[in-house]
Amino acid sequence: MGEAYWFLADILIAREKRIYTEQVDATGGWNGWRDFRIAEVIPESSVITSFILKPVDGGPVMRHRPGQYLSFSFEIPGEAPAKRNYSISSAPNGESYRISVKAEPLGLASRWLHAQPVGTVLKVAAPAGEFHLDRLPERPVVLLSGGVGLTPMVAMLEWLVEQGTNQPVHYIHGTHDRNTHAMRNHVRQLAARAETVRITDFHQTPLAGEVAGQDYDLSGLITDEWLLANSSPAMSDYYICGPRPFLRAAVAALSLAGVPSDRIHYEFFGPADEMLAA
Repeated sequence: MGEAYWFLADILIAREKRIYTEQVDATGGWNGWRDFRIAEVIPESSVITSFILKPVDGGPVMRHRPGQYLSFSFEIPGEAPAKRNYSISSAPNGESYRISVKAEPLGLASRWLHAQPVGTVLKVAAPAGEFHLDRLPERPVVLLSGGVGLTPMVAMLEWLVEQGTNQPVHYIHGTHDRNTHAMRNHVRQLAARAETVRITDFHQTPLAGEVAGQDYDLSGLITDEWLLANSSPAMSDYYICGPRPFLRAAVAALSLAGVPSDRIHYEFFGPADEMLAA
């Protein structure tokens, strides 16, 4: 038991050293905390706001892998220092990052961040995370998100469109209604640039006045039956992000349908992301 523990510890230490080296050696890379200024604040929906972040030192930023996150150290007056992770919602550009954050009712950090104006300086760690795209796909890709789980998916979609993928990409997103549907126009504009990209939006409870085919595609929840019938499970790679029940249902449905585990990639999003960053 002791030997196994130390063997695992050695593996983790070696991995940390590799990540440290990659972060420092990459163009625009850094280690520890780096000061970033909020350059722009963009309301995306009734609950989600995007923040464009640029380094205070004016230098380049490390090109992240689409799907990765940034860690933040917030100094909130009257509170203990708070660390949080937020996915990058933009494709890599070498100059800035965009995060798109939901204001959680009980979220100390997210509510504080939503109140910050342009010019606020934040302490940011380099991009990290194993949930990402790192090469052009060789099979059809399904991006599946619920609620604020769309943030890494938009980064992936931007990158796939920019790279000119020739594989079919189906982005499926579910949210409550038109008011909570963040970045819808942006996603549709991306799809218009690529013949291989298809978008399907679900609104769980459309508001009065919402029009099917205009404000959303389908009403209700994304069912297992619909997902399997509309996403080619025999040949697709799946990237899934959303609240725990959403994630659990999607992963279970795909697994039971015979999709190999190495073609199902997922990340949990929700209030638990307000916990301390590892």
